[in-house]
Amino acid sequence: MPKITFGFKKREGKKRGFFGEKWKFDSKNTILSSPSVVDMGNGEKMILFGTKNGRIYALDKNSNVKWIYDASEEKSDVELMFLDPESKDSIYSPPNIDDINKDKIKEIIFGSESGKIYCLNHNGKLLWSYNTKGPVRGGALIHDINKDGKPEIIIGSGDKNLYIFDNKGKVLGMHNAGSPIESSPCIFEEKIVFGCNNGLIKAINFKGRLIWTFETNDKITAKGIVGKLTGKKGESLLIGSHDGFLYALDNEGNLKWRFKTGGAIVNNVALDDINNDDRLEIVFGSCDNNIYALSCYGEKIWSYETDFWVVTTPIIMDINNDGKKEIIAGSYDHNIYVLDSEGSYVLDYVPGLGGVIQQGGNYSEVLTSEPGSVHVKKLWQFKTEGIIVGSASLDEKDFIINTEEGIVSKMGKKENNNDKTKK
Repeated sequence: MPKITFGFKKREGKKRGFFGEKWKFDSKNTILSSPSVVDMGNGEKMILFGTKNGRIYALDKNSNVKWIYDASEEKSDVELMFLDPESKDSIYSPPNIDDINKDKIKEIIFGSESGKIYCLNHNGKLLWSYNTKGPVRGGALIHDINKDGKPEIIIGSGDKNLYIFDNKGKVLGMHNAGSPIESSPCIFEEKIVFGCNNGLIKAINFKGRLIWTFETNDKITAKGIVGKLTGKKGESLLIGSHDGFLYALDNEGNLKWRFKTGGAIVNNVALDDINNDDRLEIVFGSCDNNIYALSCYGEKIWSYETDFWVVTTPIIMDINNDGKKEIIAGSYDHNIYVLDSEGSYVLDYVPGLGGVIQQGGNYSEVLTSEPGSVHVKKLWQFKTEGIIVGSASLDEKDFIINTEEGIVSKMGKKENNNDKTKK
């Protein structure tokens, strides 16, 4: 149980000199999505990300460029009539990496704004590609759905179709969703589940037949995350919508609970047992500027307010090696926040001194009814050079952040002050 603090809540200040930027890489172009960090199968970790001008970069863990793949393509005058020339090659789709051809070395799958899906080998060489008729903004799902020992690739497009490819790029099946698809699909109890721009969550079987739908009130760009929240039999699907709700659904598409925020939920949630109660908690950001932690039953444990939207998926890790997990989240306010995940239970008044006390902290408000609540402690805050559009853990002590301004940074506990910049 979180510790109880009597009396006044205090504003947490910045801790300086504890965490910092270990290196940064300037791509010299806009970055629109999260990085992907993966062991390619040869013992080497790579950091992969796409840019607005249609390039996929592969960096090693020390920010050295391993290779660059240029996915930009020439378009005819007729094609350009239907495309924004400045963003036609953009890569919103986060690269997904897996060994799809069973050679013990992983391949890279991603899509582009031009509507093309690409498969690269570990050296950045094109293996195959496929042209859809709409922008591909979500990530690919890689899963052996037909049990033939070889994974299939499932990915949606703005042309309203969900595509299923074999590992060589042959189309095995399609499902017309009736609406553009920007979310990444997931597997939920032997079904493929994905969100659509018309607000529908759809579940189809592995042959593309519709099983169920669930209706939200706005578009869905977040990927569904599946987890056994309470430790009991049966998993739940957690998926947010631009209508501001986080939804928990059962295997048949029935609503278990929903949680309302004040803004769009753009990206997927993170699941972990952050308070050692043997149950999974749910951590996510919203465009109401808040980072939220919910119980497995959808009840708010705590929230932390930043100064702008939180659209990236938080990272949960023990970054300072104290045996307790921290929450790492980036905001459009140009800051990375590291929060104590468990929080502290703070009484609104000292017993015997009265029931109404002006409180200080992230908010300035008078609390009169509730005896107290859990308040998260900010351990550290770092100002970046731009809007944070994505993050990913690199190892047990470091993580990677992407900013819209094109900077990729390695962050963590600093060993010395010899930071460096790669261009």
